Amino acid sequence: MNAVISSLDRNYRLCDTRITDSEIILYITSTLEKLCCPYCETMTGRVHSYHTREIQDLPISDRKTILIVTTRKMKCINPECRHSTFAERHPFVNPNAQKTNRLIERILKTSSEMSSVCSSRLLKNENIIIGKSSICTLLKKNTSDRR
Repeated sequence: MNAVISSLDRNYRLCDTRITDSEIILYITSTLEKLCCPYCETMTGRVHSYHTREIQDLPISDRKTILIVTTRKMKCINPECRHSTFAERHPFVNPNAQKTNRLIERILKTSSEMSSVCSSRLLKNENIIIGKSSICTLLKKNTSDRR
């Protein structure tokens, strides 16, 4: 499982694993001690608080894979920065997204070759849970991003 985590990003480590008949849950966290404020680019190691994010990843061994990512809310130490805190950003997922970038790429590749209804069914058989309307939204967003 460590290979799965390092393929996401080398600065993450596996903390715990829970495996059931239908899913694999991987608890991960960043190994970076300091983060850069996205607003003023000042490095800080001061943690304000922690929370977790649940992110769906590519299936492993025909099981739905969920990443439980410990996410830090950091304090910016720059007194001139307009933001006193910021949330840690993970390089393998867009802010507020619930699926990894590599899972989204897989969904887009599959759905580019068939209808969203068929794609949704096919992906569900592979334990990738996504509805046809979500596929359409991803396709529209992907098309507008390329322009």
